[in-house]
Parts: sequence; structure tokens; C-alpha cells
Amino acid sequence: MKRFYTLLEKPWRDYPFALVPFHLIKEMKWHKAKHWIIDSGVEIFAHGAKDYPAWFFSRYEFYAKQYAEIYGDRIWVVIPDYPDDYRNNPIPHNVHKTLVNIKRFHVVKNVNWVYPLQSDYLNPQNFHDCCHQVMKYCPERVAIGTVCKTRNIEFIEKCCMMARRHFPVSHIHAFGATLKALPRILPFIDSWDSTAYFTSSAYSQSGKGLCRNQKEREQYFRDYLVRVNEILKDFNSQMRF
Repeated sequence: MKRFYTLLEKPWRDYPFALVPFHLIKEMKWHKAKHWIIDSGVEIFAHGAKDYPAWFFSRYEFYAKQYAEIYGDRIWVVIPDYPDDYRNNPIPHNVHKTLVNIKRFHVVKNVNWVYPLQSDYLNPQNFHDCCHQVMKYCPERVAIGTVCKTRNIEFIEKCCMMARRHFPVSHIHAFGATLKALPRILPFIDSWDSTAYFTSSAYSQSGKGLCRNQKEREQYFRDYLVRVNEILKDFNSQMRF
């Protein structure tokens, strides 16, 4: 079954698949999800950060082990990665730095780690090289981080195809996949996430841009799920032939 994950939000705390940024990890107790993915929270790089805070890695490991003990197989944890898709804040050597983190966290046992796949901005060859490096860890789960902010559907599709080629039996998650890209990448991925329904791209019922209140955001989320289900229905019907 294909899974769509979303952020913790009060109106949809019963939604079964939740994506949890690390800074919101303690709010998990209020959520009734069947399954969680904990993410390191790369949004800090959108605001100019060049690296995670000095305290971050030891605390991230501590909470990963603690929550894995509490939730067991119901929780996966993404190894901290470095994006290169914020044009106003490129991270030099982001793939190398991501691979260093993978090497560090790979040895931490009893956590369902998700291994991130990165590349230089819109660089498929670099993405291929990263996949090749991550293969040696034989991950059960990988996440494509390099497609999160781009709207380049060809690049998104190419990365998802490449990931499936390198990891034929792994669970593949795509961060931030767009609805336009979704029909083309569903054959290659197992899950994805999006927060499009409450970002600057979210429309209001009045048609004047950003959803201005909770009611409009709830309606946008419901509309978004309808569209997701339509795409999944089309995909499943095609798979029968």
C-alpha cells in the first residue's frame, strides 16, 4: 500500500501516517497515527544555517533510541541529511556531509533508520553516485531528499527511477513530492509526504492566496486528500492491466 505522510496538525491528528520534525517530537503523544517518520528538520537550512547545532547529533540519537523503544516498528527515523535545493543557501559538499552522518548513525542499533539520498542541485549523476555509496549499507528504507523543493518533474522522476534501480527491495520514501509528479513516480516509490496545503501555495476558499484561518486550511487538506486518492485510484486501476 502506498502511504501519504503529513505533518502533525490538530485538525487531522487521527490521520494514520505522520511526518514529525524533530523539534515537534514531544507532540507525538497527542497524535493517534499508526505510523510515524521522524525527520531531522532541514528547514533550518532555509533560514541560513550551514550546519546542525553542536548539540543536535547526540540529542537526536538519544531521542531516536528512546522513541524506538517506546513505539517499536511504528516509528522510522531519518538519518540527518544536508539539502542543496535552497537556492538562497546552498550547502557545500552536502552529499559528503550526508554520507558522514549515515556512517555515524548506521552503527546505532535498535532504531529503524531511514537512509537519505541527496545530490547537488538538479544533478542526476551526483544522485547516482550517492545511491551507489549508500548501497553498501544495505538499507531497508531510503528517502529521496533531493526532490523536495524542485518542481522539475523530469528530475523527480529520474531520481525515483534511479533509486528503485539501486534499491529494488527497499522501502523508498520521496520527500515533498508534488501532485503533478506523483502519477509518474508512484511505480517507483512506496511513500511520500507533503505540506503543500498550508504553505504559501495553499489557496483560500475566497481564492485570494494563502489559507488565512484554520477552517480554510482544513478544507484545503480535505481537498488535497481527495486529489491524492484520485491519483492512487488511477494508478491502481492501471496496475490491474
